Amino acid sequence: MKSKCILLIILSVIILSCNNTVKDDPTDTLTSGYTTVAIDESYTFLFETLTRVFEDTNPDAKIKIIVQNEKDAFKSLIDDSCKVMVSNRELTKNELAILKSKNIYPKTTLFAYDALALIANPENPDTNLDIDDFKKILSGKITKWNEIGKNSNKEILVIFDNPNSANFHYIKDSLLNGTELQKNCYGVSNNKEVIDYVSKNKNAIGIISAGWITDDYSNIAKAFLRQVKVMAVGHKSSELYYKPYQYYIADNSYPFIRRMFLINRQTRMGLGTGFVNFICNIDKGQLILTKAGLVPVYLKVRDVKANVE
Repeated sequence: MKSKCILLIILSVIILSCNNTVKDDPTDTLTSGYTTVAIDESYTFLFETLTRVFEDTNPDAKIKIIVQNEKDAFKSLIDDSCKVMVSNRELTKNELAILKSKNIYPKTTLFAYDALALIANPENPDTNLDIDDFKKILSGKITKWNEIGKNSNKEILVIFDNPNSANFHYIKDSLLNGTELQKNCYGVSNNKEVIDYVSKNKNAIGIISAGWITDDYSNIAKAFLRQVKVMAVGHKSSELYYKPYQYYIADNSYPFIRRMFLINRQTRMGLGTGFVNFICNIDKGQLILTKAGLVPVYLKVRDVKANVE
């Protein structure tokens, strides 16, 4: 009787161990299962398309897109609330150290280039903006339109999305070297609110992700472009100004270019890795990036010269 009890206990332990193993083992593959991807709100349209095409190609795959600001997205990656995130910067040494302390060795892949766009009200007579003047506007050294040669003595208002976004960090870190934006600069909630504000205020300059107005897949993006106009940015000395069109991003003529990274904490061949591979594939994801107005890393943007005669 005693031996039977011992045998039952051993069998129970084995069964429980097997159940735990099944529960903890990941079940997703490169083309099936479930995973989460965190993105900045700037890339909403793009990843709606990428996800839809990937899931249509792989019916057993389900990708949940989490729209977060840049700060929260990095936290989600470190906390394992997402397997992959999209960012305009690489992990810091501190972030890498935290992940490595958990035996996580993420892979960072540069997959595209995009840009910030400056937008103005359609009734604003100005279409060009000098880079140095724009920096002075952000730092508060220029506050009115007539200080940059325009007729209006109205205050220049700069509108951006929320202070934890990738757009805001680019402006602060790349253009102002970490200094604070001045009182003429205002944050709202997202790119859509920036567009809405500028469409109703003649004296405003909006800062948005270029993908919100250049994505050929998105009818919403095309509608936004009818509400505002895109400013060209350059230098008064050369009289050369550029808009955030794909070709000018590809040849580095446009000044406000950003790198786009996929950061994957999934070191095995799971669905997160499969999605990253899809985005970097020249016959699949990279073609979608091109259509969305971005510059893909693995697919060359063609220079097409049109004959207007």
